[in-house]
Amino acid sequence: MRWIVIGIGCLAALVSLAAWGPGSLNAMQLVNRPADPALESLFAPVREPLRTERADLHGAEDLEPGPDGRLYTSLADGRIMVRAADGDWVEFADTGGRPLGLSFAPDGSLFVADALRGLLHRTDAGWDVWLGAAPEGPLVFADDLTVLADGRIVMTDASLRHPYGHHMESFLESEQTGRILLVTSPGEFTELAGGLGFINGVDHDPANGLVYINETWTGRIWRLDPDSGEMSVLIEGLPGYPDNLEFDSATGLIWTAMPSLRSPSLEALHARPFVKRLVWRWLQLAGLPALPDRPAMAIAVDRDGHAVYGLTGPAEAQEGTTTALVWNGELWTAGLERDGITVFAAPGGRGTE
Repeated sequence: MRWIVIGIGCLAALVSLAAWGPGSLNAMQLVNRPADPALESLFAPVREPLRTERADLHGAEDLEPGPDGRLYTSLADGRIMVRAADGDWVEFADTGGRPLGLSFAPDGSLFVADALRGLLHRTDAGWDVWLGAAPEGPLVFADDLTVLADGRIVMTDASLRHPYGHHMESFLESEQTGRILLVTSPGEFTELAGGLGFINGVDHDPANGLVYINETWTGRIWRLDPDSGEMSVLIEGLPGYPDNLEFDSATGLIWTAMPSLRSPSLEALHARPFVKRLVWRWLQLAGLPALPDRPAMAIAVDRDGHAVYGLTGPAEAQEGTTTALVWNGELWTAGLERDGITVFAAPGGRGTE
C-alpha cells in the first residue's frame, strides 16, 4: 500500500510539474462559437488570381489607399512602399522597425502601427513616436489603426503578453489581453476596451464614424462607437481567423482577410486549460500538428453583419493573406509572410464576367 501511495504521489508531482513547471503554457479558457456552416457556400468556389505583383516584396502586411490615389504597403524589412503611376512599387519611407497597419490622417499625413517601435507619425523631418513600444512605451504589440475624421486614432494593441513574432504562443494560450486604444495626441490615450483575444485589424466608416475591429482568436468582428466606447458583435463564427480589416466606402462592405482556416482540434483545447497545459508538453517534444490550409482568404460583410462574399484562392505553399481590399475595381491581397501582392477579381468589378 505504501508503494502505491508513493507512486501516486510521484505521478501527481510529475503531472503538476508538467502543467505548471518551468516552460509551462499559461493556458486560459476561451469558448468560441465554431465556424458557421451557413458561410461555407461563400467560400466553395476556388478563385484564380488575375496576377501577382512584385514577388520580391516580402511581408506586405497591410495595403492602404493613400489620399494621392496611390496604394501603399508595409514590408517585413521596415520599408513602406507605394505603387507608382506606371505600376511599379517604389520606396516611400522606412520606419526602421516592422510596420504593420497604415492609416492616413485627414491632413494627408501617414500614421503607422509599428510592432517594434509603436505608433509613428510621418513628418517632413522623419518619424515622430506618438506612443512607444515596450518596455519604454505602453504598447506591447501595436497592430493596426484608423484615423477618424477629427484626427483621433483608434488602434489595437493585440496582446499585452506576447510581442510581435510570438502570435502562436498567444493562440495556444488563448490569452485575452488585447486592448483597443483611443489616441488623441502624442503620449495621450485612453483604453476603450480590453480583455480581448488578439484584437487586430481596424477601420472606420466615414459616413457615421463607427469603427469595425477584428478579434482574431474568437473569429469575430466587432462594431465600436468611439465616442461612447460601446461595442457590439457585428458577426462571429467566421471560418478563418480574421486579421486586417478594410472598409470600402463605395459599397459599404467590411473586408476582412483570414490568413488561416479555423483549427477545431486546437480550439477544442481552449475550453480545457489544464488539458492544454499537458498537451503543450507533448507539443514541445513532437512539434505542432499540421496546420489547416492557408490559401488566400477574405470575407466581405455589410454594415448589418451579413456576409455577402467569400474569397478562396488556390492551394499554395505560401502563408495566408493578412490584408484584402478593393482598389481600382480589383481585390488586392497580401500577407505578413507572403511574397508579392496577389490580385483577384472583385465582385462586380474588373475581371468579372
